[in-house]
Amino acid sequence: MQPDDVVADRYRLRSLLATGGMGQVWRAEDLVLGRPVAVKVLRREYTGDPVFLARFRSEARLSAGIIHPHVAVLHDYGEVEPAAAGGDRLVYLVMELVEGEPLSDLLGRERRLTAEQTLHLLGQAAAALAAAHAAGVVHRDVKPGNLLVTPDGTLKITDFGIAWSAANASVTPTGHVVGTAQYLAPEQVRGDRATAASDVYSWGTVAYECLAGRRAFDGADPVAVAVQRLRQAPDPLPADVPEPVRRLVGRALAEDPAERIPDGAALLAAVDDVAAGRGSARSETRVLPVVPAPTGTLPTHTPPTHTPPTVTLPTPLPVADDGGEDDVPPRRLLLVPLTAALLLVVAVAGGLLLLGTRGAPAPAASPSAASPTPTSPAPSPTPPPSPPVLRVRLAAADYVGRPVAEVQARLVGLDLLVTLRGVETSDVPAGQVLALDTVGEVPVGTTVTVTHAVAPPPPPTTPPAPSPTATPTPTAQPATTGGNDAGDGEPDRKRGRGWGRHRGDGGDG
Repeated sequence: MQPDDVVADRYRLRSLLATGGMGQVWRAEDLVLGRPVAVKVLRREYTGDPVFLARFRSEARLSAGIIHPHVAVLHDYGEVEPAAAGGDRLVYLVMELVEGEPLSDLLGRERRLTAEQTLHLLGQAAAALAAAHAAGVVHRDVKPGNLLVTPDGTLKITDFGIAWSAANASVTPTGHVVGTAQYLAPEQVRGDRATAASDVYSWGTVAYECLAGRRAFDGADPVAVAVQRLRQAPDPLPADVPEPVRRLVGRALAEDPAERIPDGAALLAAVDDVAAGRGSARSETRVLPVVPAPTGTLPTHTPPTHTPPTVTLPTPLPVADDGGEDDVPPRRLLLVPLTAALLLVVAVAGGLLLLGTRGAPAPAASPSAASPTPTSPAPSPTPPPSPPVLRVRLAAADYVGRPVAEVQARLVGLDLLVTLRGVETSDVPAGQVLALDTVGEVPVGTTVTVTHAVAPPPPPTTPPAPSPTATPTPTAQPATTGGNDAGDGEPDRKRGRGWGRHRGDGGDG
């Protein structure tokens, strides 16, 4: 592509903004609406892969429904067939033009960000992920290059709709990992399905890089980098990072997804807690130390030296104002006779009540006096919400009548399992899809049976008539009764010998 080229008779390319593994990003002008846009043109090696294109189209449709202040809006998607045979198909995305720079450029210039700056920027990223996860979309490639920062400090996530497709395209024959190895979650490295918790892990690697000035995992070989997180944990963050921020990043980088912050909504709540100086205990059992924030911002990097308020830890007995430690033992001794007397009264009352009811079930006689039954357990903490189940919509009209290989590729690209079922028929061409057993809203991972036409076997052919020399005809024996018809030749002599042996009046043996 060149400047002033017009894509799809609508988007005029102005200047090249970036070039990456997926393609080129251009600043362009929408000639219909008269507004600036960003046009991403895919590389030709991706445009011919049916599985990749199926995933790309699906993710583009999903991401088009995410409307959020911190998500770069997807305006349009298109495919332009080549004008001449043998040409390359043009596949492009049209996105909101964000006037800013990637977070990767900002880190390259600043090297490190303060804890306050990190929470300010990545809190916006968490809000964007919360909106995406609520819509059932997992980004799968959260990294500094996909986080755009405007001059006023606003952050927007971009590349929804293509990141998962690029990272899950077919692995190259050499076995190299396709994707951004430095930010992949462990389950993605193992080849498991990416979930909302995978985005949280990638968010944690970005936060680590902002705070430490280096990547949590890095190296020259992408495969070695990806394997690192399966064998080791990242080095500790610098000592000047506040402890609540350390704990937040550590929870995001938990290797086991079950122990990780589950999704964007929980991540946003945790970031808000830390930024406001509240203990973040809603996703773990330990109570974290409270960081004072009188001005609503994070404290300086000096460790806090304040004295914790006495109300944070309740004491089992009141402390005397004037008696010191000498007042505590008498109070404890008084509890013994009082407790014994109370138990005696309860026992006597319970016995009288049992005698009066004569065999009535004890729990039903006085439920208020009994201890809590197993059916009324103490309220337990509300578990964190489970990640949303990703679903795709299947309509039979989109697949029936198409080639079975194309349908199979599209369904596999949607993370569905495919079972093929052939039906012999001559009504439609062989290889054409006849039906899908599952339609509507389908969770990813569902097995879909695709029924397709199979050509019936050809009808059996009539066997050729037997050769006279191979199989004697039924009239052969009567013809030999004369024994010496003129012109019979050798066959007559053979029949004559056979006939003579049968009658026992001669022959050769």
